[in-house]
Amino acid sequence: MKNSVLIILAVLAAMLTTCKKDAPYLVTYPKSLPVIDTALVAQSTITYGDTISLKVSVSDKVTPLSTLEIQVVVNNDVVVSESIRTKGNQSTIVRKYGVPFVANRPDNADVKIYLSSINVDGWIRDTILTTCKARRPVMSGVWLVPTSGLTYKMDLTDSINLIYFVKGMNFGTTVAFRLATKVDKFKRVDWNAPVFGKVGDGIGLINQSGDPIISTDATLTGISEMTFDALQFTVTPGGKLLEPVKTLDINTDLTNQLVDTLPMLGGNVYFGEGVEVTFTGLTNLANQLPPDYFEITSPNTAKFLGKTALYKAYYYKNGAYLYVQPQATVIYPDALWITGTGFGRPSTPYKALSTWNWNSPLEYAPCRLVSPGVYQVTIFGSNEDKGGTSAGFGTLDFKFFYKQGWWDAAHEVDANNYTVTPAPFFGRTDVGNVGNINGGGTTFQGVYRITVDMNAKTINLEKIN
Repeated sequence: MKNSVLIILAVLAAMLTTCKKDAPYLVTYPKSLPVIDTALVAQSTITYGDTISLKVSVSDKVTPLSTLEIQVVVNNDVVVSESIRTKGNQSTIVRKYGVPFVANRPDNADVKIYLSSINVDGWIRDTILTTCKARRPVMSGVWLVPTSGLTYKMDLTDSINLIYFVKGMNFGTTVAFRLATKVDKFKRVDWNAPVFGKVGDGIGLINQSGDPIISTDATLTGISEMTFDALQFTVTPGGKLLEPVKTLDINTDLTNQLVDTLPMLGGNVYFGEGVEVTFTGLTNLANQLPPDYFEITSPNTAKFLGKTALYKAYYYKNGAYLYVQPQATVIYPDALWITGTGFGRPSTPYKALSTWNWNSPLEYAPCRLVSPGVYQVTIFGSNEDKGGTSAGFGTLDFKFFYKQGWWDAAHEVDANNYTVTPAPFFGRTDVGNVGNINGGGTTFQGVYRITVDMNAKTINLEKIN
């Protein structure tokens, strides 16, 4: 046994000695900077959409090379970024890079090539090439070619900022079109010249399979004008603005709709701030209109309190109530929204029909923007003591959101960061409910006007009935 142990120790000692002899040693070099011997772009001028040819030779007589970093930049936008492995003391790189024609591309702009040669010790040699210019494609004109209807020639109204404009068209509030820089004898798109269409969420150059641009503005009576910014790649529709409604007949101006299985009359209505509306089809305005958006002025008239805009109006037949709310796309700071449990419309017969959902106006409510940072919503609240906790969490439980629909926690109002008054209302801190406003353990019912002041960090609930 003793001999075996000695043999094992001898073998280990031999292995250690061998490893020590074969272990690599750190190689160090005197300080040396790489040299960029050649840096050439074959083209002196290109048109956006073309390709540049780049040749770079780098060397370092003392220290081996490591990498070559290349960036192609136009108008401060990085078009290409590439890191290339270089070995030994000399390396030559040949590359071709496309320079796309996208938004914010001025004419005759420098195509800048940023080069950084790095050796294995981390020393860097930089240089910038500005020998190539990029020109915008020649555009003899711009034509608005709709998918259906007449083609219109656009006028260049600002040659410096490349603004094109056309008026006298006759479209509805939505039009689908392409912008051609050349048309055929039938005034349809000539695909041999650049054509603009829908690319991603914006506008860009397309081929024959590309999608048209869709422009819409429901606040217009129709689209009769269009502006095209050929530098920023944006379009802006124009035309006669809708006049705020002064009369609203519930049964003729709204159409039958099914909203989450609920029978409703609904539609888009253009309300004007301070404009008095005469209602037909409602018999009790005080009980049938949302008090946050209307001030009753007579048995059949009410003044609109919200900002002038296009709103959604839903008349709930079974509840004889007109829900009015901003379009679903309106988000903070132009509106706040609440959803939760234990609340409902502030009218008789008082019922708490809300749920933690966004399917119908019965389940959520919009908060009107009263002044910068201040929002208001009026609800019927019903609270029952659920018991089981020292806080006595109640059934009136809701939260403020930045939009109609679910979002991440960063876009919700955390009531714990606000002073919530009066008791028994409080902000929840329990896991999964952080930031909710809760009615506590006291049983109550009533109509509450809730005011959120984002500036003063207060949430006030005022019982008005």
